[in-house]
Amino acid sequence: MINTQDEISDRSKGGKGPESTKLLGGGIKGWWLLLVRPIENYLIDNKFHPNVLTITTLIVSVITGVFFHYGMIFLAGVLLLAGSTFDIFDGRVARAQGLNSQHGAFFDSCLDRFSEAFIYLGLLSFFSSTYYIYVVFLILSSTTMVSYTRARAEGLGVDCEVGIMQRTERVVYLGVLSLFNFIGNAVAPLLGFNSENLLLKISLIILLIFSVYTSLQRMSHVLGKLKETEQKTA
Repeated sequence: MINTQDEISDRSKGGKGPESTKLLGGGIKGWWLLLVRPIENYLIDNKFHPNVLTITTLIVSVITGVFFHYGMIFLAGVLLLAGSTFDIFDGRVARAQGLNSQHGAFFDSCLDRFSEAFIYLGLLSFFSSTYYIYVVFLILSSTTMVSYTRARAEGLGVDCEVGIMQRTERVVYLGVLSLFNFIGNAVAPLLGFNSENLLLKISLIILLIFSVYTSLQRMSHVLGKLKETEQKTA
């Protein structure tokens, strides 16, 4: 019988369980993996190809962006979390079926960028008449830098798996606060706040602050590693 820890790590990258960050504990990630394990098993048993799951993530993200565009925040939150779950499945299903490969990982990373772009496009449209359009634009720019710094670092041979606001954290914070945004709309006036979509706006502020911080954190990390290497070879 497989124990709980094995169920979490047996299909994870490198056979490791989910790592904790300052913004999202590994226990939450592990709990979610256990919760969706039956769906994961179904996909493996029925030999779903990992690329199908990757493309499904993109399609769900496009629909999520459309829901944000029309102000259907609750449904957008539901789909955002669902789409991120499919994104988890593709790698784990690939490893379980022995289909994990570099070209698959590259395909997944590219579609992840498109997926996020469609989500933020919907938010840009929704906030087009407010100053939050600039907040969303800066989030999109900073998250692009988060991804770029890692890709550029790995191209230079430097490990860059650092940062407190990575894609998982962005999805969870935006998805969960979007999911409960309607509660914020009901409670905010009682607390003296006049702001509509308060929880959604709070999630965007959190994403902006910590995405900028993460991009700078990665830049500092890589510059430090490169400097050390240059000093050793000098």
